[in-house]
Amino acid sequence: MKARLLAVFVLGVAAMSLTLNVRGQNAPAPQNTAPAIGQIRAVRVVGDVKVMHANKTTVAIKDNDALTQGDTIVTGKDASVVLVFSNGSTVNLAQDSQLAIDQFLQDPFGQEIKVAELTAEPTTSHTKLNLTYGELVGNVKKLKGDSSFLVQTPVGAAGIRGTTFMLTYRPSGTGQAFFSLSTSTGEMIFQSTNGEPVPVPADKAVQVQVTVDSTTGAVTAVQVQSTDISQAAKATIEAQVTQALQTAAGTTFVSQNTTNTSTGDQNNQQNQNQDQNQQNQNQQNQDQNQQNTQQQNLPRTTPGDGGTG
Repeated sequence: MKARLLAVFVLGVAAMSLTLNVRGQNAPAPQNTAPAIGQIRAVRVVGDVKVMHANKTTVAIKDNDALTQGDTIVTGKDASVVLVFSNGSTVNLAQDSQLAIDQFLQDPFGQEIKVAELTAEPTTSHTKLNLTYGELVGNVKKLKGDSSFLVQTPVGAAGIRGTTFMLTYRPSGTGQAFFSLSTSTGEMIFQSTNGEPVPVPADKAVQVQVTVDSTTGAVTAVQVQSTDISQAAKATIEAQVTQALQTAAGTTFVSQNTTNTSTGDQNNQQNQNQDQNQQNQNQQNQDQNQQNTQQQNLPRTTPGDGGTG
């Protein structure tokens, strides 16, 4: 009897082990869906535009350069740059501006992204920008429910969801500063440093009277006023957004699921491939020249020459 019970127990354990193994084999492999650092490309670089990296090195920006969170972009007089984000957003940074990319995280996406084809962001993302001074015009694609897009300024922060907008903050250096936030499409929420959240729907604007400590540059007083968007601001937004979208139309971002190669690594690989191609071409030319030389050194024969008669 004991032997029979032992046999049944052993068979039961074996069957359970087999079932667990089969289930483990059939279970889908876990996927890494944790947010990764998003991709940003600089396009339509005009004039003196520089980037200060997190390691404090500063270099000039060229068309199609890759940027990342932790970078700070500075434009000089009559300079500008369009930043294209892999969530489909574009930011046109105007002259005499400083913008820090404090954060840009995005869930991995499974296929190549063509910015021109996007009407909404492909995966959840979190963006935090900080406009120290200057002006920008942004176009943010429709965001997913858990996504966020925030632009911080010394006066307050603008929360954005699927919006075209213009944001300006310019200290005068005389104790005053000009701040304006205008929405062309969509809706934003403006949160001043010492006030309640203010909705800014389409065709509306927020203008803020700002008092600044002339010594430290810190904002000491803020007075918020809601108004209709000016025709000049609306025209500027529409023109710059159209220009940015046209410029970004050819921009693509590679899948984060299939490669973690940075743009710099891709450029290095392209340069290596070009060098290898050039070496191959040089070798082919040398071989061809050697073959031509050998043919020229061969003895030539004419009819009647070379006979042994």
